[in-house]
Amino acid sequence: MDQTLDEVNKHCGEHVQAYASCVDSHSDTWKTDCLDLRKALTECSDKNVTLMKMVRLSCQPVIDKYQECLNRNSQSPQVCVDALRDLYECTESVGQMMEKMNNLQRKHSGLVPSKANDNSSAPNE
Repeated sequence: MDQTLDEVNKHCGEHVQAYASCVDSHSDTWKTDCLDLRKALTECSDKNVTLMKMVRLSCQPVIDKYQECLNRNSQSPQVCVDALRDLYECTESVGQMMEKMNNLQRKHSGLVPSKANDNSSAPNE
């Protein structure tokens, strides 16, 4: 997941900084005051980081469940540890699936000979 965060920072660093600054500046009202910045960050990461888009598509119900728990328990978010664990497991499974797909893609792209190489199997003597 660190690699994903690096990709988000690489492609959407300005959005990350703006959102983080807004949250820091509005400790009591950040959910409403920073909503547009959050949406911009989400849009940027979905557009530029494939894994983030896949996580959002695959784990949206789990994300929603965790968010609802946080909203209901804003004074004691530790209550949401099970929902957070579920979210972590979902994101990890998507990451593993993407890694397997990338490995298969690399494996298969290396096995397909190009037309130019068809005649190169015989040594030049």
